[in-house]
Amino acid sequence: MQFDDDIDSQIIIQKNLRRALDESSMVTITDENGIIKYVNKKFCDTTEYTSDELIGNTHELIRSGYHPIQFYDNLWNKINSGQVWHGEVKNKSKTGKIFWCDVFIVPFFNKHGKIHEHIAIRRNITKQKKFYEDNLKNEKMITLGRFAAHLAHDLKNPLSIIQVSLENLKLLYGSDKSQQDIMEKIDRSIDRITHQVNDVLDFVREQPITLNNNKMSEIISESLDSVPIPENIKLILPKNNVEVYCDEKQFSTVFNNLILNGIQAIVHAGTIEITVEENNDGIIIQVKDSGRGIPNQNLDSIFEPLFTTKQQGTGLGLASVKSVVESHGGVISVTSPPTIFTITLPKISDISNSSKI
Repeated sequence: MQFDDDIDSQIIIQKNLRRALDESSMVTITDENGIIKYVNKKFCDTTEYTSDELIGNTHELIRSGYHPIQFYDNLWNKINSGQVWHGEVKNKSKTGKIFWCDVFIVPFFNKHGKIHEHIAIRRNITKQKKFYEDNLKNEKMITLGRFAAHLAHDLKNPLSIIQVSLENLKLLYGSDKSQQDIMEKIDRSIDRITHQVNDVLDFVREQPITLNNNKMSEIISESLDSVPIPENIKLILPKNNVEVYCDEKQFSTVFNNLILNGIQAIVHAGTIEITVEENNDGIIIQVKDSGRGIPNQNLDSIFEPLFTTKQQGTGLGLASVKSVVESHGGVISVTSPPTIFTITLPKISDISNSSKI
């Protein structure tokens, strides 16, 4: 009778352990060849496969392609030797969603001492991985920002000296056509370096916002003073002159970047059109160009720091634009083709009312 009670107690313990495991983890059981024999609900929910789709298959069904074949060879060598394998695995669900798991794979032996099945216990660590990667990325960006600011600042003085020296050379040899061509190339190179240095400084230095009522025509006019429009490009300016509550200098930099972005996108001839409208939702600014457009796969990354498709770009111009817009309580988005950058800003009355709350 005592023996039966002991068996019943062991069965209850096993049921409770299995229930606790099923509630907390993704569990699969495979045979000695890796063919899945059992999956729990949590595993099905995460992988988006049904148990019928999984049982009889192998875990190759959820491989993401991230790990090299040697990774899986080492895993199998270890569990085939009777040892427990533990590691982090990047997997892919049925619909293509990526998820990370902390995995234990335990080999089980039959009465003859041979491995006859494996139990794999997975814990979803996708959020933890993202948190770690974001923190690491932020630390790297802070370090990179300090270095870039120092480097960019140190470059400005020699660039100014080169620019002054070039202007003197133009006065001396300006009548010589061959010398003019060489100096124009040098001039363009200085402009390119200066623009890249300014991109870095605009992105890394913290600038306090000075908010005032500004006419959009004045902001665009200030921007155009530092962005020469090529003869092959027609610039269409807004017909109406909306008043915007913003930092004039910072928004001038926004237009600098967006207009320059349009110029670089137009290969031969084309147009850049700026429109400004005011409605109940706020102030809508659009900058549209007739250039080659932005590939769909790049649209989601276009505002990320250091992302660029240009050989001579820094990848910081549009990141700076996004930062300025958001610091003004606005949002920016992009569609393509044609490439249209859309900025939505709160109206003056909305900002002044919120400041009273």
